[in-house]
Amino acid sequence: MSSAPFSNLARGLAQVVVRRVLFTLAALAGTLIAWQASADAPQPSFDARLHDRPVFSLRADRSGQSARDRARTATRALESALDDPEQPLTRVEEPSPESAVIFIGKTPVVTLGEDDAAAAGGDLTLHVYAAGVASKIDGTLRAERRRSAIATRVLSFSLLVSSALLTLLLFRRVGDLSNRARIWVRTNPDRIPALKLGRIEVVRPAAVRGALSIALGLAHRIAQFAICYSWLIFALSRFEATRDYTDRLASFVLTPLSALIGRAGAALPLFVVAAVAAVALGVAVRFIELFFVGVARGETHLTWLPRELAGATSVLVRAGMVLVSIVLAAPLITGTDDGALSRAGVVALVALGLACTPLLACAAAGVPMVFGRRVKPGDFVEAGGRAGVVRDVTLLELVLEDAVGCEVRVPQLLGLWHPTRVLGGAPLAVVDVAVDPQEQPSKVQEALVGATTATCDRARVDLVSLDADAARWRVSGVAKRDKGANALAAAVAQAIADRGIALGRGSK
Repeated sequence: MSSAPFSNLARGLAQVVVRRVLFTLAALAGTLIAWQASADAPQPSFDARLHDRPVFSLRADRSGQSARDRARTATRALESALDDPEQPLTRVEEPSPESAVIFIGKTPVVTLGEDDAAAAGGDLTLHVYAAGVASKIDGTLRAERRRSAIATRVLSFSLLVSSALLTLLLFRRVGDLSNRARIWVRTNPDRIPALKLGRIEVVRPAAVRGALSIALGLAHRIAQFAICYSWLIFALSRFEATRDYTDRLASFVLTPLSALIGRAGAALPLFVVAAVAAVALGVAVRFIELFFVGVARGETHLTWLPRELAGATSVLVRAGMVLVSIVLAAPLITGTDDGALSRAGVVALVALGLACTPLLACAAAGVPMVFGRRVKPGDFVEAGGRAGVVRDVTLLELVLEDAVGCEVRVPQLLGLWHPTRVLGGAPLAVVDVAVDPQEQPSKVQEALVGATTATCDRARVDLVSLDADAARWRVSGVAKRDKGANALAAAVAQAIADRGIALGRGSK
């Protein structure tokens, strides 16, 4: 049997084994070369960032924490320090010779060791490397804070201008809406109904229109004030220099307003009761008004009240009802005699008393005139600067009839300042005569006295003035019952003509 096949098989096996050995040796050599290259290559670095801006780099692991995780922790610490502008800058503390901790305020940013200094290269010591990292952090924080402040200021000015334009637009819009509402109220009076309680008309449509117009005007002003106030608060709050004024302005307006709302809420039950009482009073007052309107129109007849006095009586009755309700019903509603409504009633009564003071004084002055019977109907008097025949004497006034038959009412209060002159049953007649200054005064006086005594009682003749043009005489007296006031003038003219007395020039 031939040995050639076995030799070939052995030779093939030997080649396979040699190839496997050579391949294994090559793989081991490649692994050794790669390990040596990786050992000689620099370690990868991971940046601690602030707003995507690298601040410093870390390459070494420390205390079981990778360089990547240390960089992330430092990034979060930097961002938190940037969000608080009041935080101070960095400081370096060295708890041991092998470590250094960088703080921003009380927040630790990163802990550095000798491995970090060695990985940075340049044969730096840990102290120098930590100081360099702290300097980079300070510079980055300053730059970012400055950039953030500028951006905030620019944004604030932009918002201020935009809000001012929006405020002007809202201000004008509120004015347009208010004007449209008031124009609608004026042009559509028939579409505004009266306030009724059942079939009783409590408030007329005209009063409702007036109240609605006033409410629209107030709402217009309040809305404009609210818009301006809101913009002012917003504008002051955008800047650090004016932020303190925001709190002061808010407390100046909102604190009293909140207190008022709180008091109004606490007094809400009282308001409800007062509103019900006010509605009931309004219904009663409206009923009285309609009743006296019927009397004035003749629809209702009262034996004790003429139609022409219905309007005045209605006003007095309604005013008295309101005052009595305020004074008497207010303590029942509020539960106290010293409430606001009670005080309002007292003030109204005091005001009414002050307003009636002249009337009461006039009545007091008329008491002695009426009960003392100082003047009687039919007497001729001069009272309060007026003269005439007495027709009636009341507590408030003296009713006279003047020379042309008109009625003159003189308040009794005028008797305290003007004397009352009682002439008796006839008026005082006065005649002025101007005679020639060459005439003898005794002759003229004798003629005038004779004419006066013939027609008047209590006659009086006086020489008033004397000059080159005329001698002016005044003749006065109370005309006798059977003589009129013109009888004195006729008698004086007749006496002058009978005596041949020349007349002078009268005064111009």
